[in-house]
Amino acid sequence: MTNNGKTRRGVIAVSMRWIVLGLLAVGLILALTACMGQWFTQEQKAYLVIGTPVVTGSHGEVIISVVNMPSEGAASIAIDDQGITYTNITGTSINAERLNGFTVLAQDFTTTAGKGSLTAANANAGITGGPILKITFETTGNPTFTVTKAKVSIGCHLNTLITGWELSTSKAYYAKDATPTGGAK
Repeated sequence: MTNNGKTRRGVIAVSMRWIVLGLLAVGLILALTACMGQWFTQEQKAYLVIGTPVVTGSHGEVIISVVNMPSEGAASIAIDDQGITYTNITGTSINAERLNGFTVLAQDFTTTAGKGSLTAANANAGITGGPILKITFETTGNPTFTVTKAKVSIGCHLNTLITGWELSTSKAYYAKDATPTGGAK
């Protein structure tokens, strides 16, 4: 009877060690997957970011960027007639400049005072995030530059429209510098 009791306790002790070891392994695996961002990761929303006007003297600029675009990336943008509104900016001085491979195909800021439109595309590929256009202008005071979401179409390089994006004027967009010295731009 004595040997049988010791054997039983030994079996229980070994079983408990395996259970504890198993629980520790499961805990370690769960902790590592949580650290790698596998849990609670919400889908990142795509944004068209219209920067706030930056003015130096009488010269100003607005940066238009995309953020978190789908994997195909944004390859074209069209802001329909009167989709852009502006104040305290000389309409004839407004010029859209290309960034990151985008080419300005058309722009009109003079037909209707205080309103404008533009179209730009990147013939090479889409861009998932980064600045796509720089709007430069001469200002006559405190400028405003706004875009109406309903008048904007963003296309990917697969010739389909990107849907589900949001228009943002309250976000600043910063791109990391790819150079070894690094830093935010």
